[in-house]
Amino acid sequence: MSTFQPYFGLLEHFGQRLGPVQRVESGRSAQGNRGYDLAFYGSDEPPISTVITNGLRFQSITSMLPEELVCSLRADQEHIAHYLVDSIASMIIQNGTGMEYGSVFHNDQPIIDGTAITAVLAHTSPLFDEAFNLFPDQDAPTLQIISLVPITDAEVEFIGEEGADMLFEVFHLNQTELVDVRRRSAV
Repeated sequence: MSTFQPYFGLLEHFGQRLGPVQRVESGRSAQGNRGYDLAFYGSDEPPISTVITNGLRFQSITSMLPEELVCSLRADQEHIAHYLVDSIASMIIQNGTGMEYGSVFHNDQPIIDGTAITAVLAHTSPLFDEAFNLFPDQDAPTLQIISLVPITDAEVEFIGEEGADMLFEVFHLNQTELVDVRRRSAV
């Protein structure tokens, strides 16, 4: 007897774009179970690290589709990607409300010391093909993969005036290195 597994093939979905899993940080600790593991992927070309939640989709949260969070940054900034994904996932579980594309988590001060980054934008992946964002595919998605993109105050204001898609046009025109949290604002 077979059972329906709506997420069968998810690891392959990630592996095709991100390479093999480098390590997994369990959601279980002496403090209890946070509700999701964190999977770490690494790529040599370009040299980036990607951190993904694994298990957020099973939590009791309100969202359009079950979701997992992902953040890709330079390899030497993996600890920051870890911090952003873990922090936002924890807030989602605490609030019981998921993120949607275009959502912004904004702080009035930098969220990463020594940078101008004050917010995180939930968006489709700026690094991977469109097929990465919905699993198993856009015709019958059972899961949305939400990319967390660190942004500055000026970029938050720009989103408020022009929208997130226009900000990505600016990123493209300026060839903004979105995987570097030490970057200057694109606007």
